[in-house]
Amino acid sequence: MNLSALKVIIPFAFLVIIIECLAKLGYDNRQLKTDNQYLQKESRELTNKNNGLANTLQNLTEAVTSMNNLVDKEAKRRAAAEMKSQRLNEEVKDALKGHACTNDLIPADAVIRLLNASDSSRRGKGKKPAASSKSSD
Repeated sequence: MNLSALKVIIPFAFLVIIIECLAKLGYDNRQLKTDNQYLQKESRELTNKNNGLANTLQNLTEAVTSMNNLVDKEAKRRAAAEMKSQRLNEEVKDALKGHACTNDLIPADAVIRLLNASDSSRRGKGKKPAASSKSSD
């Protein structure tokens, strides 16, 4: 090849390279625009899902807070009832300290009959009471 042929081919080669680069840039630009649109759509969908999740979590937090308040009130109510029950037990004990019936013994056969009746009622919950072998007078 001679020098004059190279002088003609070199600008032509640079022109071809520049055109190829521009075509590649155009193709990449179209691809990036398509990818960008897809990513923007995905971003909007994820934002919507995230907002829904945030709302759900807020509702759940409010429900748990409400339940915690109810449990706290119930615990306080039960503690107050327990204290009242203890005070009443103490009052009953104080009231019965000097009473004659508190010092009388219950006959053993009466205690046995009461225990048997208690046991049979526990076993027979929801059932018909068993027939007694003794006749009532």
